[in-house]
Amino acid sequence: MEKQNFSAGLTDTDAPFNLCVRHGGMIYVSGLPPFDSEFSARLAEARRKGQPLPPFPDIPFERQVRIVMDHMKALVEDAGSNMDCLLKVVVWLKDQRQAGEFDKIYRTYFSSKDTLPARTRMQAGATPLGCGVEVDAIGYVPGYVPGYVPDQVAKK
Repeated sequence: MEKQNFSAGLTDTDAPFNLCVRHGGMIYVSGLPPFDSEFSARLAEARRKGQPLPPFPDIPFERQVRIVMDHMKALVEDAGSNMDCLLKVVVWLKDQRQAGEFDKIYRTYFSSKDTLPARTRMQAGATPLGCGVEVDAIGYVPGYVPGYVPDQVAKK
């Protein structure tokens, strides 16, 4: 089995990690901060030029959560899975008082209560550039069969 990296077309920040890695039937999503494409491009440019990183923009918390969850959904789907196949999610909040607002939005990304993954949610001592939330996940690819390669089966 080979490790495969997925980006779902998200703008690269030139950080030293891959956004999503698949190995066999497992997927691993890196901690995702609420960086939209414009801010990600600014981060990448600053890193390439060795300049100070730009300050995180003042974005409403609800929008930050939607950016993170939309990016997670795109990455999981790019890797051949879906949100209901997430097994474990870790959430870091800048302010735990926003947990209810986070949960309200978070639930909408899953088809039912039964498909919610195991989860840890905590208040972070610090978040990337002071943003309000960061989320990572581990999941699986439904129907994955080790060694099954559709092209080989079609040729037989």
